[in-house]
Amino acid sequence: MCLRSLGFVLVFFPGVLLAQRCDAPRLVHGYFIPEQETYFDRTTITYSCDNGYKPVVEDWWATSTCERGKWSHEPQCIDESSCLPPTIPNGKYPENSNGWYEDGSRLRITCDGGFEHQNQITTTTCGNGKWSSAPVCERSMSACSAPPKIPHAVIIHGYQEVFAAGSEVQYECEDGYTAEGAHNKKSVCIQGNWTAGPTCTNVCAVNTDDHPEYISVGTVYIENGEEKRVECVKPHSWSLKHYSNIRCINGRMEATECCNRVEHAVASLFDCD
Repeated sequence: MCLRSLGFVLVFFPGVLLAQRCDAPRLVHGYFIPEQETYFDRTTITYSCDNGYKPVVEDWWATSTCERGKWSHEPQCIDESSCLPPTIPNGKYPENSNGWYEDGSRLRITCDGGFEHQNQITTTTCGNGKWSSAPVCERSMSACSAPPKIPHAVIIHGYQEVFAAGSEVQYECEDGYTAEGAHNKKSVCIQGNWTAGPTCTNVCAVNTDDHPEYISVGTVYIENGEEKRVECVKPHSWSLKHYSNIRCINGRMEATECCNRVEHAVASLFDCD
């Protein structure tokens, strides 16, 4: 049967298929199984090293997997006197590009924010395949835990469990809520404690500049359930009612009295009848 009659044509791209294979690793001072020239994607090999050498991972044997044309880690056999990267919780150090450190290498450890060196020990040295007593990064007494939760607010900051002294976090109130004080939207870590953050209240906000019937006073904030009076403009074409009572109900501004033109029954932009 002709494939064309089925409405499709099979096309092979050898380069794409080969890209999913891995060449056999070049392993000096070691051996691996199974031994092949190339390996299909997701194939795992096991390798070990000659006497006096060790894999560039923990333990005396190791595995590596072909993943989209590359090995999950490049199989290597290093001198037994060399060291693998140390594990320093809450600390960091310069990483070596080959993934291991020669005998005699010395590392200076830097603690993460909110942590400090225990007993002032800051370095560790590789000797005969092992690191000397590694520095310990312990939590600083002046550090803070996660910032306090504020109702109806979120923190504009990536999550972390410990914050260094002096750290600041910014809060943003959810829609329909406004921070009291307008500028008090942050909290600062001081000696292990957070300063008071904002209080997000259910308020209405309206800029009177956008409403021609009101005398401009800028933005008016009204808490939920409260009512304020805003002065109306006073040309002769307006009625003698020179104030509008504006009330906030569940985040929605309503006018209980309006600035009405004589010739119109309704002039308010707040659905006032």
